[in-house]
Amino acid sequence: MPQVVLVETFAESKRLLKSKDHHPISIADQYRAITRRLGIDFSPTIRLLELLPVFLHGDRHAEVRRTMAVNLTAARSRQEPAAQRIIERLPSLLTPGKTLDLVENFVNPLWEALADANSTTVAIPPGLANEAIELLDNRCRLRERVQTNERIREFIESEPVTADQRLIVLGQNALGKAPLTGTITLSLHQIFSANLGKRLCSIDYPKRFPVSAIPVTDRISAGYNVHSDANTDQVTRCVLHSKKFSTEERDELLYGVGEHACLGRPISNAVWSMITSALSNLESTIVSAELTLETGVPETNEELLAMNIFFVKTGALKVKIGS
Repeated sequence: MPQVVLVETFAESKRLLKSKDHHPISIADQYRAITRRLGIDFSPTIRLLELLPVFLHGDRHAEVRRTMAVNLTAARSRQEPAAQRIIERLPSLLTPGKTLDLVENFVNPLWEALADANSTTVAIPPGLANEAIELLDNRCRLRERVQTNERIREFIESEPVTADQRLIVLGQNALGKAPLTGTITLSLHQIFSANLGKRLCSIDYPKRFPVSAIPVTDRISAGYNVHSDANTDQVTRCVLHSKKFSTEERDELLYGVGEHACLGRPISNAVWSMITSALSNLESTIVSAELTLETGVPETNEELLAMNIFFVKTGALKVKIGS
């Protein structure tokens, strides 16, 4: 694999993300390499990965992205009411004297409502979307990769004629959960921590997520060949979210730019607007907000370069409401 080089300025990150001379690294090719090296058939995993537009480029990327965009546009009319029903629970959750984990009691149920509304015509086996996203983590154990691969194989073989259409929906749910739930959790933690003891209705909420669970994305030159040992090209790790950026710059790169910009932007923005609107009507105060993480939030260049997966994994957000 080539050397990873960090690009930390807003202007250079934006330029590379929009460049036709750079594209995402093929994760499917990495699994092909594992298959050649170990003789394990990862074809179900490869088939799924080749339907995730975030890792594709060229005509294949355009084709899959169009299909996914149509799916998400159709789902939004179902997702917004489903999200609203969960968000309407906030007043009963944030009652005086209560202590609770907002991830368990609010953020995860919110995501489950969005995912169910997205996949009304496709039955996704329980837990498969969560397992599928772990295939992108370099730390994922081989045994776990094999087990998930076999679950994907069963999913494909259950209805082979419509397999690609169903894999796209699985991919949407797999790609969406950790980034969105992580971004909501990190954003709420930052806002609550900065306003402890202040009435929720008196807080000035940002129009966009103030923190992102996707701080970086990787690009490589178009001439790179994963099958060659003679490559000298560098992987360019573009910073998407940084405290060094202005608010306007963070907002602009929040969902990426160019042909790989996040397709979930409309529903994500709508959900954040609904959350902040609900919080703005509450008299409650947050007196403590304790965040736990499965992976740390990278801040230094060394930490950004050391990331093994493209998003921050959040754990719990325990809040205590004032009495």
